[in-house]
Amino acid sequence: MLDFQNNTLNINDLPRFETVEGHPVASVYLKVLRVLYVFWFVVLMGAFIALYLKVNILALIFYPLVGVSVISYSLLIVEIEKGFGLRRFGIREKDIIFQKGFFVFKETIVPYKRIQHVEVRQNIIFKAFKLFTLKVYTAGSSSGDLSINGLSQAGADKIKAQILKVAAIDED
Repeated sequence: MLDFQNNTLNINDLPRFETVEGHPVASVYLKVLRVLYVFWFVVLMGAFIALYLKVNILALIFYPLVGVSVISYSLLIVEIEKGFGLRRFGIREKDIIFQKGFFVFKETIVPYKRIQHVEVRQNIIFKAFKLFTLKVYTAGSSSGDLSINGLSQAGADKIKAQILKVAAIDED
Protein backbone atom coordinates (compact mmCIF):
# COMPACT_ATOMS: atom_id res chain seq x y z
CA MET A 1 0.00 0.00 0.00
CA LEU A 2 1.16 3.52 -0.76
CA ASP A 3 2.43 5.56 2.19
CA PHE A 4 0.31 8.73 1.98
CA GLN A 5 1.19 11.84 3.97
CA ASN A 6 -0.56 15.17 4.07
CA ASN A 7 1.48 17.32 6.42
CA THR A 8 0.27 20.64 7.75
CA LEU A 9 2.11 23.73 6.51
CA ASN A 10 2.74 26.82 8.58
CA ILE A 11 1.02 29.72 6.86
CA ASN A 12 3.91 32.07 7.75
CA ASP A 13 6.36 29.87 5.79
CA LEU A 14 4.41 30.17 2.54
CA PRO A 15 5.81 32.50 -0.15
CA ARG A 16 4.25 35.96 -0.32
CA PHE A 17 2.88 36.77 -3.76
CA GLU A 18 2.14 40.34 -2.66
CA THR A 19 5.86 41.14 -2.73
CA VAL A 20 6.09 40.69 -6.51
CA GLU A 21 7.01 43.89 -8.30
CA GLY A 22 4.03 44.65 -10.49
CA HIS A 23 4.50 46.04 -13.97
CA PRO A 24 1.75 48.34 -15.28
CA VAL A 25 0.13 47.87 -18.65
CA ALA A 26 0.77 50.53 -21.31
CA SER A 27 -0.81 53.88 -20.43
CA VAL A 28 -2.16 54.24 -23.97
CA TYR A 29 -4.52 51.36 -23.10
CA LEU A 30 -6.47 53.81 -20.92
CA LYS A 31 -7.09 55.92 -24.05
CA VAL A 32 -8.43 52.83 -25.81
CA LEU A 33 -10.78 52.14 -22.90
CA ARG A 34 -11.97 55.75 -22.95
CA VAL A 35 -12.66 55.62 -26.68
CA LEU A 36 -14.59 52.38 -26.20
CA TYR A 37 -16.77 53.58 -23.35
CA VAL A 38 -17.59 56.87 -25.11
CA PHE A 39 -18.47 54.93 -28.27
CA TRP A 40 -20.72 52.48 -26.42
CA PHE A 41 -22.35 55.27 -24.40
CA VAL A 42 -23.26 57.09 -27.63
CA VAL A 43 -24.63 53.83 -29.09
CA LEU A 44 -26.65 53.14 -25.93
CA MET A 45 -28.11 56.65 -25.75
CA GLY A 46 -28.85 56.57 -29.48
CA ALA A 47 -30.73 53.32 -29.00
CA PHE A 48 -32.70 54.81 -26.12
CA ILE A 49 -33.63 57.89 -28.15
CA ALA A 50 -34.61 55.76 -31.16
CA LEU A 51 -36.66 53.53 -28.88
CA TYR A 52 -38.39 56.54 -27.33
CA LEU A 53 -39.19 58.16 -30.69
CA LYS A 54 -40.23 55.02 -32.58
CA VAL A 55 -42.05 52.99 -29.95
CA ASN A 56 -43.28 55.92 -27.86
CA ILE A 57 -42.52 54.24 -24.54
CA LEU A 58 -44.20 55.69 -21.48
CA ALA A 59 -42.10 58.19 -19.58
CA LEU A 60 -42.68 56.13 -16.43
CA ILE A 61 -40.58 53.36 -17.97
CA PHE A 62 -38.23 55.32 -20.21
CA TYR A 63 -36.68 57.83 -17.77
CA PRO A 64 -35.95 55.32 -14.98
CA LEU A 65 -34.42 52.99 -17.58
CA VAL A 66 -32.16 55.78 -18.86
CA GLY A 67 -31.31 56.81 -15.28
CA VAL A 68 -30.31 53.30 -14.25
CA SER A 69 -28.26 52.93 -17.43
CA VAL A 70 -26.43 56.23 -16.87
CA ILE A 71 -25.69 55.38 -13.22
CA SER A 72 -24.45 51.89 -14.19
CA TYR A 73 -22.31 53.34 -16.94
CA SER A 74 -20.91 55.96 -14.57
CA LEU A 75 -19.88 53.22 -12.13
CA LEU A 76 -18.20 51.39 -15.00
CA ILE A 77 -16.26 54.54 -15.91
CA VAL A 78 -15.15 55.00 -12.28
CA GLU A 79 -14.07 51.32 -12.22
CA ILE A 80 -11.97 51.84 -15.35
CA GLU A 81 -10.49 55.22 -14.42
CA LYS A 82 -9.68 54.47 -10.78
CA GLY A 83 -8.83 50.83 -11.36
CA PHE A 84 -6.44 51.43 -14.24
CA GLY A 85 -3.53 52.20 -11.93
CA LEU A 86 -4.17 48.89 -10.18
CA ARG A 87 -3.77 46.86 -13.40
CA ARG A 88 -0.44 45.15 -12.88
CA PHE A 89 1.24 41.95 -13.86
CA GLY A 90 4.20 40.20 -12.29
CA ILE A 91 6.51 37.49 -13.50
CA ARG A 92 8.06 35.04 -11.04
CA GLU A 93 10.11 31.86 -11.40
CA LYS A 94 7.11 29.55 -11.30
CA ASP A 95 4.05 31.66 -12.09
CA ILE A 96 2.56 34.79 -13.57
CA ILE A 97 0.33 37.18 -11.60
CA PHE A 98 -2.22 39.70 -12.88
CA GLN A 99 -4.19 42.18 -10.77
CA LYS A 100 -7.00 44.52 -11.77
CA GLY A 101 -10.09 46.24 -10.45
CA PHE A 102 -11.23 49.07 -8.22
CA PHE A 103 -14.68 48.16 -6.87
CA VAL A 104 -14.10 44.48 -7.56
CA PHE A 105 -10.40 43.68 -7.19
CA LYS A 106 -9.30 40.48 -8.92
CA GLU A 107 -5.92 38.80 -8.64
CA THR A 108 -5.09 35.83 -10.85
CA ILE A 109 -2.03 33.63 -10.35
CA VAL A 110 -1.29 31.00 -12.99
CA PRO A 111 1.54 28.50 -12.41
CA TYR A 112 3.67 27.91 -15.52
CA LYS A 113 3.38 24.13 -15.18
CA ARG A 114 -0.42 24.39 -15.68
CA ILE A 115 -0.15 26.45 -18.87
CA GLN A 116 -1.11 24.59 -22.04
CA HIS A 117 -1.02 27.39 -24.60
CA VAL A 118 0.00 31.05 -24.85
CA GLU A 119 -1.02 33.45 -27.58
CA VAL A 120 -0.50 37.10 -28.39
CA ARG A 121 -3.49 38.77 -30.05
CA GLN A 122 -4.20 42.15 -31.57
CA ASN A 123 -7.70 43.24 -32.57
CA ILE A 124 -8.47 46.09 -34.97
CA ILE A 125 -8.72 48.74 -32.24
CA PHE A 126 -5.50 47.60 -30.57
CA LYS A 127 -3.78 47.69 -33.96
CA ALA A 128 -4.47 51.43 -34.23
CA PHE A 129 -2.80 51.98 -30.84
CA LYS A 130 -0.06 49.32 -31.29
CA LEU A 131 -1.27 47.30 -28.31
CA PHE A 132 -1.52 43.56 -27.77
CA THR A 133 -3.25 41.04 -25.52
CA LEU A 134 -1.45 38.10 -23.94
CA LYS A 135 -3.81 35.19 -23.41
CA VAL A 136 -2.81 32.20 -21.28
CA TYR A 137 -4.74 28.92 -21.43
CA THR A 138 -4.60 26.10 -18.90
CA ALA A 139 -6.07 22.62 -19.04
CA GLY A 140 -9.84 22.54 -18.95
CA SER A 141 -10.40 26.12 -20.06
CA SER A 142 -11.43 27.07 -23.57
CA SER A 143 -11.73 30.81 -22.97
CA GLY A 144 -8.34 31.33 -21.34
CA ASP A 145 -7.50 31.64 -17.68
CA LEU A 146 -5.51 34.83 -17.89
CA SER A 147 -5.79 37.70 -20.30
CA ILE A 148 -3.54 40.76 -20.03
CA ASN A 149 -4.73 43.56 -22.30
CA GLY A 150 -2.77 46.68 -23.18
CA LEU A 151 0.75 45.33 -23.60
CA SER A 152 3.33 46.57 -26.05
CA GLN A 153 4.47 44.05 -28.63
CA ALA A 154 7.89 43.78 -26.99
CA GLY A 155 6.33 43.26 -23.56
CA ALA A 156 3.88 40.61 -24.76
CA ASP A 157 6.61 38.77 -26.66
CA LYS A 158 8.95 38.84 -23.66
CA ILE A 159 6.31 37.39 -21.35
CA LYS A 160 5.37 34.72 -23.90
CA ALA A 161 9.04 33.78 -24.37
CA GLN A 162 9.52 33.52 -20.59
CA ILE A 163 6.48 31.27 -20.23
CA LEU A 164 7.59 29.03 -23.11
CA LYS A 165 11.14 28.89 -21.77
CA VAL A 166 10.01 27.81 -18.31
CA ALA A 167 7.48 25.37 -19.79
CA ALA A 168 10.25 23.76 -21.89
CA ILE A 169 12.46 23.40 -18.81
CA ASP A 170 9.62 21.82 -16.83
CA GLU A 171 9.00 19.25 -19.58
CA ASP A 172 12.63 18.02 -19.45
